[in-house]
Amino acid sequence: MTEQADKQAPAKRPGRRADPTTALFAQVKAARKAYTGLAMPIAGGRNPLKGQAHHEREANRWRAADTARKYDGVPGWDSALLAEAYRTLAEPDAGLVRAGLVRLAAIAVTAAESLDEESA
Repeated sequence: MTEQADKQAPAKRPGRRADPTTALFAQVKAARKAYTGLAMPIAGGRNPLKGQAHHEREANRWRAADTARKYDGVPGWDSALLAEAYRTLAEPDAGLVRAGLVRLAAIAVTAAESLDEESA
């Protein structure tokens, strides 16, 4: 071998592809600034218990729609998101509300990623 061949730089590895979730979280972080510092209860209004009862009825309605759509093979993110949102807002326990909000965020992120995949 020649001296020239010995001094060649090793082949470059292909660059890491950016994780699409990381980019999405950056967008969420930027959008979140509009809501930071707002102090309000999860269940607002003049009669929060009445609101929770309404959310429970809507949760049941959207869960039924979501289940029927899945059974028929025509699911949609709209029914999954709304079922989880209403279910979460109907919860009286703060710990369950927080867990529901985390699930809701996970569904929203997955739905947004689905849109990104469709447009790619």
